[in-house]
Amino acid sequence: MSDAFTRSLVQRTNPSPYDQVIFLSQEMINKAFHNMWALTLKRNPSPLREFKKSYRTGDIDIKLDAPTIKLMVTTRQDPQLYFMLNMKSGTIATYVSSNPDDDTKKKFDVTGWKFGFAVKLASKTVEKNDPRFSAAVTQAGFSPDTYSLAQLYLDVSSLNQNNDQYNSHGSYDWKSETAETKAAFLSFCQSWWNTMKESNCNIIGYSIQAKEPVTTTVDVATFPPTSIDYFVYPWKDPSSSSPQLIDDSPKNALCYLMMSNFTAPPTRIGLEYSGTFVNGGGLYTMNSGIFWDKWLLPLLQGLNKGAEIIPDEPFNEYYPNPSDGWHWSSGMRYHVGVDGSHGTKDPYYAFTKRSSGTWTWSGNRKSSSKTVSDGGHKTHIVSQTSITSTELSFDQGGHGVTLKGKTVFEFNVQFAWKGTPSGKPSHLEITSEWRFKMALSSVSDGGVQFARLPETAGEKPCTVTVKAEQGDVIWKDGFEDVKSSFSSSLNSYIDNDTHEIQNALLSSLDSQDKLFLPASGTFLMKNPKFNSRGDLLVELSYNGAEPPDAPKLAGKPGAKLLVASKLSVNGPVQFNAHGIPPRIKPMALPKIAIKTRAISIPVSVAA
Repeated sequence: MSDAFTRSLVQRTNPSPYDQVIFLSQEMINKAFHNMWALTLKRNPSPLREFKKSYRTGDIDIKLDAPTIKLMVTTRQDPQLYFMLNMKSGTIATYVSSNPDDDTKKKFDVTGWKFGFAVKLASKTVEKNDPRFSAAVTQAGFSPDTYSLAQLYLDVSSLNQNNDQYNSHGSYDWKSETAETKAAFLSFCQSWWNTMKESNCNIIGYSIQAKEPVTTTVDVATFPPTSIDYFVYPWKDPSSSSPQLIDDSPKNALCYLMMSNFTAPPTRIGLEYSGTFVNGGGLYTMNSGIFWDKWLLPLLQGLNKGAEIIPDEPFNEYYPNPSDGWHWSSGMRYHVGVDGSHGTKDPYYAFTKRSSGTWTWSGNRKSSSKTVSDGGHKTHIVSQTSITSTELSFDQGGHGVTLKGKTVFEFNVQFAWKGTPSGKPSHLEITSEWRFKMALSSVSDGGVQFARLPETAGEKPCTVTVKAEQGDVIWKDGFEDVKSSFSSSLNSYIDNDTHEIQNALLSSLDSQDKLFLPASGTFLMKNPKFNSRGDLLVELSYNGAEPPDAPKLAGKPGAKLLVASKLSVNGPVQFNAHGIPPRIKPMALPKIAIKTRAISIPVSVAA
């Protein structure tokens, strides 16, 4: 994290109080308009690039460059967004008078002219009979009665709010022009805007949105927004000690501010500045309260259950007339993953947050014992205790997630005479530690998936250490053999069975429980990472073909185009049905079979 932007992104950003936020920089949106413009070459001629028409107010014959927007951040009052109409060449001839008998026109060479209009962001629900609804909702497998499709667009109803501050008229003194001339020009602009609207080129993006809770069945592991607000987030130079707000900075960002689970949005719309989310480009972020608390931690809670070692009644027998002269035999017995007093969703298995980026779980100390007698005054006592704990952490600024587990299993053998301990007990403490490395894979089709990372060559994911005291117990096969046998058995058991649990969990995440991101299909998503809070951060680019003169993402080292689609000529962010993931089914946590193992190693004590 050597550069100032990355440090700000990882160490300072905070999307709260919103559950999910999408940041689209001014630069990104303007590149999308440029892309749209390049693709309109497929139309011959395009009514957006070449506009020629006669009206009752005059005539227009112009060629236009790609439109652009300006995002304003020095005030929270409207307007926060200006749409720039950029004229490449051509002429406009307007009647100089409103008198119908006066045919006098004034002709303007509009080469290089620019006009800025205040516009508002608005959203509307896409109707069920609209093909875009089918592409986004129905074909994805979601019920149209449960989910709707929200469309974010530029509202052209406020187009007449022209701002001279952002206008450029070449050598003409536009301020001195008559009201009739100015009105005629605005009518031309409105007509062009209507053409853009009819071509769906005023659409910024889409998002699947959940309906009222009374009609919503929570049967998918997904967090579609239930409310969406819009805001302009300022860019501040992260390398400056006193950064300033800058209107029209290409790195200012338009935001979707989204709440999930029908949580009421803040009364005051807006996101307080915390750090630099984007440095150009776009970003999706999911609040750590959603990603961890409501999604991943409950899933991994099943692994806590599956990894817990629970001692059963130990093996302990007395043989009055053994053929080999050894009367006492004992061994370990235990099972993993099942405690009859707790269910999988029991708070007993829940993680506890310990610090930024770390959660832990510790089971209760479990114990068992068995005492047998020789029929007289001598007894043989075998006891076992076990405690299992886990620790979950993530790489701040990276995409790695590590789950570590530890089990301390103690095995004790003690003789007694008339109920009083006789001699020193034999004691083994076997500590098995394992780790499970995961990484967020590139987000595809709106899904965040985990992949298991291979271990470093020569390293094992499970290790064991043994502390032992032989005491006064004499072991038939030697105490070192007892240590080795007991420890290797427990280690092998934990190593093999936790692998089964881990693989089952990964399989469930991969096939059933992808995390659905609401803007899937509208954006290409790549390079997921975590900030210091654990918020999920995913880089965004519009899901469309690159303009002819733009660099190809596929040619950049490490870049990956995750959704292949083309941008239609009818909009800068044409929705792509293939960008929607398959229906997400409710996840069943891995079922861990009850397994019980016993090891018997004869022991003897000197007379």
